[in-house]
Amino acid sequence: MKPKVILLIYGSGGHRAQMDKLLAKINKEYEEGKASFIGITESDASIIHPDIIETYEQPPFRNKYFSFMNLFSAPRKYLNFISCFAKINKNYKVLSVISTGPGLAIPFSILFKLKRTKIVFIETWSRFETQSYAGKVMYRIADKFYIQNKSLKKFYPKAIYSGLL
Repeated sequence: MKPKVILLIYGSGGHRAQMDKLLAKINKEYEEGKASFIGITESDASIIHPDIIETYEQPPFRNKYFSFMNLFSAPRKYLNFISCFAKINKNYKVLSVISTGPGLAIPFSILFKLKRTKIVFIETWSRFETQSYAGKVMYRIADKFYIQNKSLKKFYPKAIYSGLL
């Protein structure tokens, strides 16, 4: 029988900081060891936490600063994505996907949504007057979509305002 886990998808910088805060809040709600997590993150952004049993690294699919070198690294990124999804699907029963961004969450969320997994997305705390690329897409995919700033309600009318993590 496969272990049941919650999949955490986060990036580096602020996305990682938000996931750290979310894990701290989850630990207050649940006994340590009650929930197990696995992570998917960009390289060098792993969180060390006793309840994260494994972390997979996935290079970002989209580079904000396009260069022709991106074209040469694209096949490796997609092969890594397929391999990562296959390993997770083979080894774990994913109960839910939680993401604090970035766009890395989109392809994984789509595949897990097809498997009827619940998707939770938390729009980044750094957005006040604009939507993130991931937020625009994940708003349509996520079962629960949280915003951390009330000003985003105009973009995401059905979102749940949670306040800052």
